[in-house]
Amino acid sequence: MGTSIFTKRNAGILAGIFTLALLSRFDSIISPSVAAIQASFPMENPSTVESLATIGATAAVVSALLFGKLMEWLSFKAAGIISCLFISFGGLMPLIFHSNLRQLLLFAVITGFGAGILTTVLPSLSARFFHGPQLSGLMGKVLAMQDGSSMIILALGGLLATGGWIRNYWLYGFGLLGLFMVAVFVPGVKAAGSEEVSADEPHTESQNHAVSDHASGGEHGEKQQSTGFIALCILLGFLSIFLVAVLYNKLAVYISQYHLGGTDASGFALMFNTGSSVVIGLSINRLRACFRNYMLPFAFLLMASGALVFIATRSFPLVCLAAFLVGSGSAIIMSTCPFLLSNLADRKHYPLVMGVFSAMTSLGFTVSTWVFQFVAGLLKTDPLMVSFGGMVLIAILAAVLLALCNFQSRVEDRYIAY
Repeated sequence: MGTSIFTKRNAGILAGIFTLALLSRFDSIISPSVAAIQASFPMENPSTVESLATIGATAAVVSALLFGKLMEWLSFKAAGIISCLFISFGGLMPLIFHSNLRQLLLFAVITGFGAGILTTVLPSLSARFFHGPQLSGLMGKVLAMQDGSSMIILALGGLLATGGWIRNYWLYGFGLLGLFMVAVFVPGVKAAGSEEVSADEPHTESQNHAVSDHASGGEHGEKQQSTGFIALCILLGFLSIFLVAVLYNKLAVYISQYHLGGTDASGFALMFNTGSSVVIGLSINRLRACFRNYMLPFAFLLMASGALVFIATRSFPLVCLAAFLVGSGSAIIMSTCPFLLSNLADRKHYPLVMGVFSAMTSLGFTVSTWVFQFVAGLLKTDPLMVSFGGMVLIAILAAVLLALCNFQSRVEDRYIAY
């Protein structure tokens, strides 16, 4: 039986899933306008103004964990509607109230809180209706939609902001359209509902037995091992974002230090990092067929290769290639780990597991720069080389350990039935 998810039967649920995927990146819409907002509030600390683009991520950690628990009682439709209301309210209110920076920061927190809900709802909704290769492929396509739409939205925001930064907030009007789409297409079932709803390639009875025996904690030893695998998947997600954060923190400095381009060069190079998610997301099942149980080691090797290019070369085209390699590795990990977690955690607790996963990846992004700065201070050497050298060391070590312990093979053979 084919594994295509794009059928008439799935059209409605896919419309809901991809709508949520698009809205999940709305917490960063205002990024193109940060410099213009700084000019409007010259007495404010520049770092405080810059936090407009990042403070939402902090609120997202809270909402991801909170709704990870609340999803035991809330339906997908209810959680999606709540998210859309937070995003729309926080994004559109600045059109009316924008006389001081505190107002903008408050609304950015509200928007980020709404977007954070979706980091829990999206994978849980996908895993509720799709299984096996269909779920793996869908999670890749969701990642492609998230990063692809993010690039388009940021570009549109930049164009609107040329007429005044307040116009950037117009884009949050799409949140109201999203609210309508969610109300119509996202089903009103719970993550742990008793009814079995599946896609065109359903879970058979034997598949349900193979997965549920472990995910629902049949034997104590199996449950303990499942918990260990869950913790390791979350750690891999943390490491992925911990390493990719080096690009966002150091790329502009790298380009400036080695005279590889102007102020817009880092943004252009980062487009290759983001664009890699689209490429990987659309081809994730082909990659799985090629690398099988070595997808995760391969992903970390891609990240190590990208970091080595940064260390060994001083060419802007190669910088773009390196950014693509690092982003590709991260994209593989960030689509594979949620898929594995959907099979390791039982349906009731999967939203909470994904809430923790989201929180830990956000933590990885936050602490990355501090960890590498601390190490550079201890070694009294160039922070750039410490950062990229650390990427190489951590990524290669992760790849080798994952390959030696056959992590992915042990998880898929024991917990996943295709």
